Amino acid sequence: MRAISDSLVKIGIIGSAQMTVSRRHTAMMALSTKTWVFLGGFALVVALTGGASRYDAIQIVPLRAVSGLFLIPALYYLSLKDLKKEAFLVSLFAFLVFLVAAQLVPLPPSIWPNFPERGVLLSLDVALGLENVWRPLTLSPMRTWNALGSLVVPFAGLFLALALGATSRALLHLLAALGVLNAILGLLQIVGGPSSVFYLYEITNRGGAVGIFANENHAAIFAACSMLIVVELGLRDRFERHSGWTRVVFPAAFLLILLTALVGGSRAGFAAAIGTLVVTFTMLVLAPEARRERSSADSVGHRAYMHPKLLALLPVLAIFLTVGAFIALGRSPAFADILARDSFADLRWSLWPVIVEMLGDHWLAGAGFGSFEQAYKIYEPSELLMPRYINQAHNDWVQLIIEGGAFSGVLLVGLVVWVGRSVVKLVNNRNTRVSALFWLSIFTVIAGASLIDYPLRTPLFQLYGVWALLALSRDVGELEAT
Repeated sequence: MRAISDSLVKIGIIGSAQMTVSRRHTAMMALSTKTWVFLGGFALVVALTGGASRYDAIQIVPLRAVSGLFLIPALYYLSLKDLKKEAFLVSLFAFLVFLVAAQLVPLPPSIWPNFPERGVLLSLDVALGLENVWRPLTLSPMRTWNALGSLVVPFAGLFLALALGATSRALLHLLAALGVLNAILGLLQIVGGPSSVFYLYEITNRGGAVGIFANENHAAIFAACSMLIVVELGLRDRFERHSGWTRVVFPAAFLLILLTALVGGSRAGFAAAIGTLVVTFTMLVLAPEARRERSSADSVGHRAYMHPKLLALLPVLAIFLTVGAFIALGRSPAFADILARDSFADLRWSLWPVIVEMLGDHWLAGAGFGSFEQAYKIYEPSELLMPRYINQAHNDWVQLIIEGGAFSGVLLVGLVVWVGRSVVKLVNNRNTRVSALFWLSIFTVIAGASLIDYPLRTPLFQLYGVWALLALSRDVGELEAT
């Protein structure tokens, strides 16, 4: 009887445990569905309305309104535990919001005139009898208010991902999907020509493959980053032995995005794509072997799959031959533009002395986030007056210091140090060194593009950057937990 009783108890315990596991599995499935619905919906909204860097793009209105709506589920599901897990990223973002808002605080007339280039405005105040008016630090309050409002998009993206417990894999899949969407739309735009209905913005590079962006350079850099993400996901899938269909989907997605980068007209994007191919080859060579879970009966066809280092040369060689064919046949406008003289590149060099002067005046307190265009007009020399106007410095890191001052530089240095330490942690583990190369490469592409352009001025790239940083943090967290 006692043995029967013990057996019943064991059966009860096992049954209870199985029910608990089943409930946990059901809860995880529900959470996964909820995560995909909210994050996928938000990503699609930002993809279709957040590809322009201009403050006056009409798409900004629905973008920020819908982003505010997505804050509702984000704040509803968010917990203090979620915030503590990503304390650094949350603190960094909070510091950025505080820094932008601080530039809008009115200052007494005894302090405000002491900042650089306030003399002209002060003389106007005196002429109008407004010398005792309190003014904010920024030279363009409306543009700084706009910059503050623009933070609702990365804010919603970060806190929605935190609240829903999005994993690194989920975030990378979403970013890869955006890369595929960008590539498909870019090819349709080229096929349709300058008058194609697939262009999403009025002011854009018509005739080029801008995809879900308004600027062809931004779309090309986005494509290069997406290629890296697709390779990383493919390697993770191969190592962890997930569904077999992904072995076809990831290579197809990579080739599709690469094709868009080749037929586009962005020289920076073309150079980034070539660099991505080199990194791809390195990742394939350094990737650890997949786990041996199958029996030896099917080892003939599986053995080649288990040794990617032997097969890595074949697809990479085919890709490089494809790139060479596009160049040789004159089907890559970006490569042809590399060899041609670029008047805008000459203009950038002509602007540099002006940019340095602005940096020297505003490096401490900043001219105000979003105010570069107005501040530049104070310094613009007569020999650079032209029909084309300058609205960005085309060096986002320098412009960040000009607009935000030394405190924004501290924020940038802190972010770079954090990314560097995170990558080092991945490098120190033999199983995550390929991921370390991936993360180092993707942030290098974005940082390098920001030296000559301003991709992070677009809401879509801001969301991209926030989710990439969170995915990196998740990878490091998983490594430290094992």
